[in-house]
Amino acid sequence: MNPAGLRVPPLAALAVGVALWFVPTAVQRVLWLTSGGDTVNFDVVLLSRWLAAALLLGFVLAVEERPLSSVGVRAPRPRDVLITAGLAVLTLVASVVLYTVLAGGGSGEESESGQIMAGLSVVQSVHLIVNAAIVEELFFRGFLMERVIDLTRRVWPAALVSYVVFVGSHVPGSGWATTLTMVAVGSALFVGLYWLRRNLPLCVGAHAITNLLILANA
Repeated sequence: MNPAGLRVPPLAALAVGVALWFVPTAVQRVLWLTSGGDTVNFDVVLLSRWLAAALLLGFVLAVEERPLSSVGVRAPRPRDVLITAGLAVLTLVASVVLYTVLAGGGSGEESESGQIMAGLSVVQSVHLIVNAAIVEELFFRGFLMERVIDLTRRVWPAALVSYVVFVGSHVPGSGWATTLTMVAVGSALFVGLYWLRRNLPLCVGAHAITNLLILANA
């Protein structure tokens, strides 16, 4: 189905996006097998995520032949930046309070992600924050939402798909407690921002702010 008369039908584009999202997973699996089951190099994993993001942008520009604005890359208005920053801080506080109330305020280090973050340096933590904000927002908001909008001609199905897939994808690594509190609350902000503004840099900034807790583990 190609309702917008695009060079690449939305369903095909989404299939490519899914495949590229799993590039880091494939890299991790190869590294794990070649290392004999030892711990995978964290920096290499992040580099593989940058690679996936670069490949996705290359697909948009060279294969779809669409501008970066087709994945929400456009300059935000200063007023929107200030509002977004304020909302992100409030979201961070709300998610921490909710986690403390519902999960007992544990450190979360028992989860796979928690164990990884507990061993990061400050530099690695900053790299993780920037990487997660840019790569995840590009895939889950800028690309996924826009291509579902192309497919359905509506924003709400795109928002619903983005929210469910994003939150669900965090369960294996972060565990249910963190996912249903911090991730669920933060994702509501990211999806809502993109719904209202269709602006990827705003979502990236909000994501980075809500992930500042990662520095507490450094």
